Amino acid sequence: MNRFFNLLLVPFLAISLNANAAQGNDYSTEEIVRYTLDCMADNGGLSDESFYYCTCRLDHLAAQISFSDYEEGRTFERNRAMVGEKGGFFRDSERGEGMYEKLVKAREIAASQCTLVKKVTR
Repeated sequence: MNRFFNLLLVPFLAISLNANAAQGNDYSTEEIVRYTLDCMADNGGLSDESFYYCTCRLDHLAAQISFSDYEEGRTFERNRAMVGEKGGFFRDSERGEGMYEKLVKAREIAASQCTLVKKVTR
């Protein structure tokens, strides 16, 4: 049954989360699905509980920060740990640092607005 759930999840995510485009944000369907699946993996795996939590977080994140700012902040976040001159380019970027701070603040707000409810089983 879990395999069946996994086979249906990605198309379901693509269809259901595409509603974000209608809400006026500019996040691509690919990024919406990627964010949701990564978030679900970090928060208990593929379940209804983590799905609702992660889509809630993404909705609040998208309300706080445009996709271009999100993407720029993620690029800075990913590459600033790179060693050497290439990493220095990112570490020394005031704009990158500003976008990263904006991303962190948007994440904090999104996390504060959503609650992950755990299913209790006996």
